[in-house]
Amino acid sequence: MNKITYTLIAFLMINLSAYAEKDLPNVGDIAPDFEITQLDGTKFRLSEYKGKQSVYLVFWNTWCHYCMKKIPTLKKIQQNLPNDLKIIAVNTTNKDSIEESHAFQKRFDINYPLAFDTGKPVTDLYNVWGTPTEFIIDINGIIQHRDEVPKSFAKHLKKWNKVAP
Repeated sequence: MNKITYTLIAFLMINLSAYAEKDLPNVGDIAPDFEITQLDGTKFRLSEYKGKQSVYLVFWNTWCHYCMKKIPTLKKIQQNLPNDLKIIAVNTTNKDSIEESHAFQKRFDINYPLAFDTGKPVTDLYNVWGTPTEFIIDINGIIQHRDEVPKSFAKHLKKWNKVAP
């Protein structure tokens, strides 16, 4: 290939990656609202937490090794901070079933809400390509973290749960 072809390919790749990132809900964006049925049959609607509580949204799969490594942290948050941070774990349905999700919940004795994203509307809305993908959404509905979630939540909760004037 010649220099012009390389330049054209580089230009296209840069522009396509910039375009793709615009589609992502990113830090500082208003989190897209959604409703999903949790494995226990109850509904979760993100907008119901606006003004009440920040939300930890995590996308996962039963076969995802990194998702399994997050379970102890999520269980601890659910146990110690249920009034400060609402957890919702959404199975992207990639190579999974509702039955496998129920078995996973039982196997790991999960104490936080799980949901199965039938048809992937929430997964697609949040432009999730891999698992786990995590979001911290503050009390005002603004995304504070997309992945790179802090290890210590206690020092961030005051900021995440501060209602904007």
